[in-house]
Amino acid sequence: MENLFYEVCYELLSHYLDYSDVADTFKSINDGLDYRNNFPWNIIDFEQKKGDIISYIEKVRLNNIIDAYREKENPLILVPVPSGRLLSQATPEELFNNLTAEIPRLVLKGIHQAIKHLYIVRDDNELTAELLQQDIAVLQKYRL
Repeated sequence: MENLFYEVCYELLSHYLDYSDVADTFKSINDGLDYRNNFPWNIIDFEQKKGDIISYIEKVRLNNIIDAYREKENPLILVPVPSGRLLSQATPEELFNNLTAEIPRLVLKGIHQAIKHLYIVRDDNELTAELLQQDIAVLQKYRL
């Protein structure tokens, strides 16, 4: 991850793995990092692994609280640039870009889950809006 905020959030998530939803999200992040770091740029390898990568992307896009906020409040936040094609028709570069875009969204989902365990009554939309500011002060506010 090239963004300090996301790196800090990722590190913080490792302290909240006692919560099963956070642990599941943390595993999904690591799976995404593994797919990204070992992306099959060779066309033969790409064709063999493409289905697994697409399945991963589709799975992590389901029920992401960040998407629920994005759709209601600002449809331009964290949306990968669309190519106009289905994932199954994506070039290696397009699939890599879609895969890479999922990782920070999962990090936000995980930190959102961790905060909600600590501050149960916190409004989801307000919390998401704060996290989308990508400000470490928000993490400090919640004593993470």
